[in-house]
Amino acid sequence: MSPRILKDGELIFWFHSYDVQHESRASVHVGIGSQNDTTDAKIWLEPEIAIARTGRTLSRTQLNRALTVIERDLNHMREAWNAHKRKTE
Repeated sequence: MSPRILKDGELIFWFHSYDVQHESRASVHVGIGSQNDTTDAKIWLEPEIAIARTGRTLSRTQLNRALTVIERDLNHMREAWNAHKRKTE
């Protein structure tokens, strides 16, 4: 299960349950229009916001927009990550 946590315009943000269960730091995946695991970008939420991979479909402008949205909603995303982690334990 990869729950969607936010949609902002054309950008969709979601978690991968595998990441939640197997990685020590929070991350969010970003795509356009759908949750496509083969083309998505991955952004670390901690210890600071950082691009893990740019993906194949986001333009530089869209990636920058995604980073802005993440900065704006960082607390919400971390809380959602932690809530999902508790569900999967």
